[in-house]
Amino acid sequence: MQLIERPFSDLLRKPKDVTDDVEQGDVLLRRRDEPDLRLSRADREAQRADTFSAIGRALRNLAVHSPAALSNALGDAFPWIEFLPAADRRLFLDDFSRVVVAAAALDDYEALSQLVREWRATAEVHADPRLARRLRRAVDAAGESVPAPKT
Repeated sequence: MQLIERPFSDLLRKPKDVTDDVEQGDVLLRRRDEPDLRLSRADREAQRADTFSAIGRALRNLAVHSPAALSNALGDAFPWIEFLPAADRRLFLDDFSRVVVAAAALDDYEALSQLVREWRATAEVHADPRLARRLRRAVDAAGESVPAPKT
C-alpha cells in the first residue's frame, strides 16, 4: 500500500481528489507548524489493529515459552539492550511483551513508545560506567529518604 503525501490545503480545496487518493492508500496531510495528519480507510485501520494485536500475542507467547528466542529477536531490533545487565534485560523482555499486548488491546501505543524510551535511557546509563557510578552515589539532600521501587 502506498502513502500519498498532500498539503493539508488540498483537503479543503480538493476534497474529492483526496478521498480518491485514500482509496489507493493512506494520505499524509502535511501541515505547517502542526503535526501532520494521516487519513486512512477505517477497514484498513481495523486490519492494522488486528494484525498488531496478533503480533503482540505472539511476542508474549514467545516471551513465556522461549525467552531466549525473544531476547535474540529483540536484541536485533534494539541493539542497545546489550548494555543492560542480565536481570534488566529479562525485565525489558517481559515489560515489552506485556505492554505490546496491552497497547494493542487499547489501540494506544504511547505507553509502548514510553517504555522503549525509558529502557533505552537505562541502557545509556549502563553503557557509560562513569555516569552509572555517579548515579549510584547517595545524594546529599535535606528531607526524608525515598524507598527504592519494588520490582
